[in-house]
Amino acid sequence: MRVVAGFLTLLFASSAFGAPALFPKPLHLVRRIDDRATKRAVSVDEYCAGNRIVTIRGARVTIADYGEQQLTEIDHESGTYSVTRFEEIARAAADLRPSGHSGPSATSREAEPLTVTPAGVKSSAIGRSVDAYEIGSESVKIEIGIDRSIALSHAAVEALLGGAYPNVRRPEHDAMLRAASGVAGGWVSAQSAAGADDAYGLPVEQTVTRSMDGTSRTFHSAIVRVDADSPPAEALLIAPGSKRIESRLIRIARELRELETLPSRKQ
Repeated sequence: MRVVAGFLTLLFASSAFGAPALFPKPLHLVRRIDDRATKRAVSVDEYCAGNRIVTIRGARVTIADYGEQQLTEIDHESGTYSVTRFEEIARAAADLRPSGHSGPSATSREAEPLTVTPAGVKSSAIGRSVDAYEIGSESVKIEIGIDRSIALSHAAVEALLGGAYPNVRRPEHDAMLRAASGVAGGWVSAQSAAGADDAYGLPVEQTVTRSMDGTSRTFHSAIVRVDADSPPAEALLIAPGSKRIESRLIRIARELRELETLPSRKQ
């Protein structure tokens, strides 16, 4: 396959029919993610411009295009790439939702009420003062810091938090959006929030602890750098000879469906 140089142009193109872009101004975030159970940390670059978020983690690049409703994944190390429509991802994610297990169902866990409590002001990893909030239920506890010096739209923050389509939307996403809104201590309806323009702060720090069956696991994410840099040009290019493959999520969902349709073994 020939090198796809058009990504650089498309990255900063305006959305179709004049619809507002998620990120009218380029925004580059360097995020540090810590898994306290494994004591491992990774650094991830997120380049946000127009309706696209480009995430670079080592040799792996993902381009989430919310205008085209398409996800492109490039693995420069293995020489492979995939292009997947959002509706395919949504169907695969629905297929992978837990079901048929003992104990609380996924639906009941997701329906747990979450409290959002302002926790004052603290300093962030980039040296700025942020509004702190504590979000909690019986199974999840989230500490989040909101930098209000960076104004974003409801849709932009929703995408950065991982709560936008095609991802599975959970109550934690709504609670973190309420905190980012800053209205009435973080409580604002999704309907009124969706109509606000540039009314949300940037979530710069999150500590998430999930508990289940007597065990817990904690992840910490902090933005350690903010600027307006563009992604490296070479990271966005699909090299000649690269092989197009099925995305990992789609492959796993398909294999599970195939297992469920296998004929029962005769006794």
